[in-house]
Amino acid sequence: MSPFYPPRLVAPPEVAAGFVSTCSPAGSLESLEHSARADGLDVLPLLASHEWRTFSAEVRQAFGANDHVVLKGLPVVAHGATLLIASLAIGSMFRSYRKGQIIKHFAMSPWTTDLSHTTREGEFHTDLNTEPQPPAITAMQCREPDPGTPRYGLSRVARLGDLLAFLEQDNDVNTLRFLTQDTITMLNDRSVSSWSGNAVEHGILRYHPETLRAAARRSGQSVLALEGQIASVARAAFAVSEPFALDRGDVLLLSNHRTLHYRGECSVVFKRYPTEYVSRSIFILHANQELKSS
Repeated sequence: MSPFYPPRLVAPPEVAAGFVSTCSPAGSLESLEHSARADGLDVLPLLASHEWRTFSAEVRQAFGANDHVVLKGLPVVAHGATLLIASLAIGSMFRSYRKGQIIKHFAMSPWTTDLSHTTREGEFHTDLNTEPQPPAITAMQCREPDPGTPRYGLSRVARLGDLLAFLEQDNDVNTLRFLTQDTITMLNDRSVSSWSGNAVEHGILRYHPETLRAAARRSGQSVLALEGQIASVARAAFAVSEPFALDRGDVLLLSNHRTLHYRGECSVVFKRYPTEYVSRSIFILHANQELKSS
């Protein structure tokens, strides 16, 4: 098997059952998010169990060695609470958004160009890359797989170390300089946030083609000149990653500091055109702090 496939861990039945009892009751997401904002989740019986402690230690070890890991065998609940608990294996200090929301839900749509929802192919990137301190962890759970799997809706993860090693071996000095030495600017078109610096700095990577393009447009620079660099980064990232599908319930945990992630083109199956259709949907969250393996 290729060394670029993500490691996979299967949750023991006792752990999966603990998730069901913790995450399924009505109102559990709001309660869990409230506790997470107050750093009060450690009182959950599941987290005190021997089975969880053993499993979470295995998750941290695999994550520490690979910068990402896929967890299988976990339940899906309608509101996404499973993802919040699963992420506690490697993350803490969760980002909250509108009304204290930690879990977000994205369903792919053929009628939008929004990057989080479009069925169009995405690009390798890190999340929240224009913020002063991007989150350390991105976590997602597959609520519904792409109906066109395994041809559509595939993911990839490229590790920073593998990416730089490939560029060095390929003697691609221009792309190496672009990532590690050139001062770049990224701009969020939807807010006033922007950031300038090296894409790779102190072992942390921040990168997104769309925020790079937005900054170039705002400053009057040629976006065409930037596309060559973006294409070179993509070429390297494809070379050091493998496509994989997330099945229903699968949780993908990845370092937002040491990996780029990518989602391929998605498909839809219409039940009643144009408003009723089946598509890929995921839960997602971000954590500011990474828990290291002991």
